[in-house]
Amino acid sequence: MVSSVSNFATGVVIARLSGAVEFGQYALTVTVWLVVVGLHRALITEPVIVSSGTIEDRRAVIAHGLGAELLLGGAATGVAAAAGLAILAAGAGAGAVMLALSPWFTALLVQDYWRAMSFQERRPGRALLNDVAFAAVQAASIGLFLLLGFRSAPWMVTAWGIGGLAGAVLGFSWYPMVGRAAEGWQLLRRFWPMSRWFLADFGTGFASDQSYVALAALLVSQADYGGFRASYSLLGPSIVIAIAAGNVALPEASRRVDAQDPGPLRHFGRCLNAGTFAALALYGAFVAVAGRQVLTLVYGHEFARYAPVAALVACGYPLLGTVFGFTMSLKAAGKMRRVWRARVVVAVLSLSSMVAFIRWFGINGAGWTAVATGGYYAIAVWIVHRAEFGRSPSEPEPSRAQVVPAGPPG
Repeated sequence: MVSSVSNFATGVVIARLSGAVEFGQYALTVTVWLVVVGLHRALITEPVIVSSGTIEDRRAVIAHGLGAELLLGGAATGVAAAAGLAILAAGAGAGAVMLALSPWFTALLVQDYWRAMSFQERRPGRALLNDVAFAAVQAASIGLFLLLGFRSAPWMVTAWGIGGLAGAVLGFSWYPMVGRAAEGWQLLRRFWPMSRWFLADFGTGFASDQSYVALAALLVSQADYGGFRASYSLLGPSIVIAIAAGNVALPEASRRVDAQDPGPLRHFGRCLNAGTFAALALYGAFVAVAGRQVLTLVYGHEFARYAPVAALVACGYPLLGTVFGFTMSLKAAGKMRRVWRARVVVAVLSLSSMVAFIRWFGINGAGWTAVATGGYYAIAVWIVHRAEFGRSPSEPEPSRAQVVPAGPPG
């Protein structure tokens, strides 16, 4: 939570100092980071957390996980540096921001790894202290750069990396160990039968939720992309609501899993749908009404004209709430494969919609795509949930006259 707030604050500083264009470049770079951190959690952190063994075995696994982080961080640095140079050669300013982030991937990944290991060992105080140190050093670095007159997005990203380095170094005081690349590679191979499912969940989820957001960078001007991302960032509290609801709901849903009687799980899913939708709709209504004022207050007057985009994005997210309980039910019952396939379909529809809506409605089309994506996802999850858990007892059975005989299998 602390690190998320510090990253949000960094974006606000960039928007205030440099305007919509550099804010959009920063937001696009953050999207790259989200991909890398998603890979790190799927391939390394989550498998290490769920692995079992004695305390000695656990320490060895954590050390091997550190080696895997070094491998992933090095690979991410190489890819990001090459991409940054290519983007700069093409004349786009986003390349400079990408280059500024590239040296810091390993430090940022290790800092996130220490946080996860602290939670795994039931020591949340360590995780909080690490995040606070990260944020404090990041804020101090931003302040120093501003005093020296370095106000552009690449310098703010550098401050982010310095904060991550501080958190990574602090973690070694709790985990005095050496990570070796060879042991990290062995861990990646050993956990692959498990981690591939974590990777499928992350990959399909990111594709359905975030791919259209990244695609917009290729379809609109840099300033409009910055305005869209600022509008999208106002969803932050909604995402916090969803994460908090998921942390509470998943264990509760797991207690209601019964292969012989899906009724209790079905009822729980419907109740959670209603509660989550109400909370998300309430916040969405606030953004829809006060979006102009919020954008002006947080990001500056340059962003006020994107209030219609913020209103549309705010209307799209509550649609996800209408099936949030169903998603938790499917996850608790171990029935996510159909959801993964549905997410791929949602991603294709979402990307297609972004291209069409931007062409028809300009930058407001990005907001309409958020609404459409929420609708696509809600319909897809409803269909999967119905297929997996069947009809609710409250729904009438179709009469014989309504049943159309099935043809031969084909």
